[in-house]
Amino acid sequence: MCLPVWIAVKHFRELRQHSTSGIIGDCFTVLMKTHLSYFVSFLAISCFQIGLFSPTISAKPYSLESQIYFGLDQIFLSVQSFVLGPRLILGVREYHAELVANSDTVSAMTSIAFEERVHVSTGSSV
Repeated sequence: MCLPVWIAVKHFRELRQHSTSGIIGDCFTVLMKTHLSYFVSFLAISCFQIGLFSPTISAKPYSLESQIYFGLDQIFLSVQSFVLGPRLILGVREYHAELVANSDTVSAMTSIAFEERVHVSTGSSV
């Protein structure tokens, strides 16, 4: 629950620095594009896992229905961890790259600039 709040605060700060109008609309648009599918799937998978505490599944853990339920749970968890999680991170990175590319002013985000290695002679024979 802290992650969406932290991301929202971060987006508000960045948007406040870059534009003076439409801050709330831009922020919610970005949050919906990058985070909504992840958190909806997280909610659905969490509800699916709550079903594991069902008396029907708990009473007969070795029945075919319970084994299918456990298998689906493992598949959904794997998809969430290895597909949706990285997609969330890539969505945030795409947004930041677009923000930097479209900004007219210097942004507060730091970027690394690599310079060529130049040999500087000191003039002393050490």
